[in-house]
This record gives sequence, structure tokens and C-alpha cells, in this order.
Amino acid sequence: MAGKSTARFLLTVAVAATVVATAARPARAAPPVTCQYTFFTWPGGFSADLTVTNEGPAINGWTTHWTLDEPTVLGGVWQAVMSMPTPLEMTATNLSWNAVIATGSRISFGWTASAPTTEVPTDITVNGVPC
Repeated sequence: MAGKSTARFLLTVAVAATVVATAARPARAAPPVTCQYTFFTWPGGFSADLTVTNEGPAINGWTTHWTLDEPTVLGGVWQAVMSMPTPLEMTATNLSWNAVIATGSRISFGWTASAPTTEVPTDITVNGVPC
């Protein structure tokens, strides 16, 4: 009887570990301004407030800007001057009495608007700086 031979192969894989030293990354600095956006909705509209906190150098004169997902019609405004360059963009600027945001302090303003839906904007800036 002819015999069958079975060959077995043992594959050995050598794994070399490479250690790469990397320089420690510096801690990320806190943004100079932070924003808290809150809103309350009702069918066809909303009321919103934006609070800007300044942790950087004092700000003398501010402009905030953001975009919306749906065309919006601006209603009433308090503690700012607001405009809408397009139905999807909102801009707010200071009044004479709240132009300065000292280090460690904050300002708030708000508005009402008509819109089919509302979402929290993700691109709010203060004087061009994201917050």
C-alpha cells in the first residue's frame, strides 16, 4: 500500500516592537471666548439667548455671527443690534452700554424669530474667533 505523506509546516513570525518617543504636546489653551446658546421653541418659531464669556483680554466692541440650517425671519431683539445678511445668517453687535466685555465677565442678548425648525448653530464667532 502506498503511503501518504503529510507535510506540516510551522510558520514562525517574529514581531519586532518599535518604540517611538514623541515629544509631549503642550496643553491646549482654553478659548478666549465661550458661548452658551439656549433656545425655546414653539410651532413656527423660537426665542433664543446667547451668553458670551470672555476669558481673554478685555474686548471693546463685539460682533457675533452664525448661520442657521433653515431660512429664518428675525423678530424682536434685546440687548444687541441684530441683522440678517441672508435668511440663513445672523449677526449681532453691541449696544453702547455693553460694548466692553472685561476679562472674566460675560454679556447676554436674545431675540425671537420665525423658522420652520431650529437647531443650535455650530459656527458662532465673536469678532471672528470661534467660540
